Amino acid sequence: MKNLVTAGWLTVAIFFLAACSQDSDSAANGHGRAAQIVKSISNDDGEVDLVLTTESVYLQLSEETLAEIKAEFDDERAEEEDNALASTIKNVVLDNVEQFLKKRIEYPIEEVEAIYWDDGEIVIEVEDEHFISFDDVDVDDGNVMETFAEDDALEFIEAFEEIRGDT
Repeated sequence: MKNLVTAGWLTVAIFFLAACSQDSDSAANGHGRAAQIVKSISNDDGEVDLVLTTESVYLQLSEETLAEIKAEFDDERAEEEDNALASTIKNVVLDNVEQFLKKRIEYPIEEVEAIYWDDGEIVIEVEDEHFISFDDVDVDDGNVMETFAEDDALEFIEAFEEIRGDT
């Protein structure tokens, strides 16, 4: 396969793969009710969305990013391989990576102890150790939590505090 995705996408993909969280498309909580989105912000490059719902806080690749990756993958799928086996393997790998990229890192609201702005980054503290945290996700510019605008971050934090009744 030629140049499928940039190194930045691969970094994001690895962490999202490791997260083993929910699909971006699933909006229902454990009780079958749909969680309402309270606040959603995108990082500076529009690659990643940080979302606050009535039930959770989650980080996922933006719809625009997923569309760009899908277009790249579709171009790769259209390229002919030397044999049918190579083509089949390539398509299975692309399909699986595309599905994994739709995953998100998510914490229930009750597990989030605090969200605050600290020296250019959003800090999200959770009560239990998890396999992966928001801080583990890198994009081209570095840690993803450092790529959000301060004004957006402060509005997000305020919305979180309102949900938690901290204001």
